[in-house]
Order: sequence, then C-alpha cells, then structure tokens
Amino acid sequence: MPFNSFPSEDARIEKKDGSITGPYDAIFAGNTIVVKDAHADIEEGDVVLRKLPSGKDERSEVTVATFFDQHGSLPAHYQLKFRKGAPKEPTKAGNTIHIHGIHGGQVQIGDHNTQNIVNALQELKNKIDNADASPEQKKEAAGLLRNLLTHPLITSVLGGLAGGIVS
Repeated sequence: MPFNSFPSEDARIEKKDGSITGPYDAIFAGNTIVVKDAHADIEEGDVVLRKLPSGKDERSEVTVATFFDQHGSLPAHYQLKFRKGAPKEPTKAGNTIHIHGIHGGQVQIGDHNTQNIVNALQELKNKIDNADASPEQKKEAAGLLRNLLTHPLITSVLGGLAGGIVS
C-alpha cells in the first residue's frame, strides 16, 4: 500500500460538541494530515489531537477536510488542512448585556443566564405571596424558598443575586 512507506501515528478527532472519536491511523506530513480511515467522521471546525512525547495533546483545527475515494492502489482517505493551536473551547463572542426597565428604583441587568433564573425565582416568590392560600402556608412556602436560596451551594452557583429575593 502506498501509505505504508510513511510513518503513521494515532490521531483523535474532537468534534464541535466536545466528543472525541478515534484514534485513527494518520500521517502528519507538513501542512497536511492524512487520515487513513474512510469511515472517520471529520469536518471543518473539528480538532485533530496528536499525542506528543511530553504527554500533551497537539491541537490542530481542521480548516479543510477532503475525502478521497480509493484510486487504484491508493486507499480511500481524508486529507486535512489545518491551523495549529486550536482553542480548547470555542471562543465566545463578547457578552451581550440586557438592561431592563426600572422597577421601584431598581435596574435589572442580565446576560440571559443567571438573570433568567433570578427572574424565575422572583416570579415564584410573587406567586407564593399572591397565592390563594392561608398565611401559614404562604409563610412555610416562603421559608422553603429562603432555605433554598440561602444554601451555600445555591449561592455559589447563582452568586449573591438570588439572595435579594427573600431578604
């Protein structure tokens, strides 16, 4: 086989969703990586992981993935063009911050993450306060919510934002 004369190494493919496939038998030849497995799932934006002698992974982002069918004695394979040093996580665009109307002198600022949770918890507290229930039931439900929102793990996840709901 034509590829057998080239030294090959294992290559793993990190998909955009973070899953890893492989290892695949590959040839690292200058600015091209040849993956000798016709059934490999490789596309632009994936990251080729190559284990270095140091034990670290060399990361190369696939910029062009071309599949070649078998041609004569040359087996089916992928040829990959790449960019070295692919990020471990997709780079995030700048945050979009939404400022909501002023309510009682307060301004809400959120990034559709924690703020949505805080808004939902505030709505829950309002529904408890306005529920058709006895004062004792409302007090008990508000106490359970307070216990939830003051739990150390919950406050570490949500930060101090949720604490203001039950204070």
